[in-house]
Amino acid sequence: MTVRSPCLLVCELDRTSGWCFGCGRSGEEVENWLAYSDGQRDAVMAALPARLTAMGLPPEGDQRIAEDKARAQKGLVRRQNRRRKQRA
Repeated sequence: MTVRSPCLLVCELDRTSGWCFGCGRSGEEVENWLAYSDGQRDAVMAALPARLTAMGLPPEGDQRIAEDKARAQKGLVRRQNRRRKQRA
């Protein structure tokens, strides 16, 4: 049996929302995906387009754009860490 998944193999969580840039799921949802019932997965899948849109991503998901957003967030975190070290 194959379990349907929205995963785009980006797997980077937005620090603000806690949702994955690739698929829109939370870390908990990703972790428990295979244990969820079909109804639970369907409910999460129904929420994903709105979550992706809220993060400024296409509602159907886009791997390239998700990777760009994840890279931008990583760059921001690095810059913030450098500033903290400079102040210390």
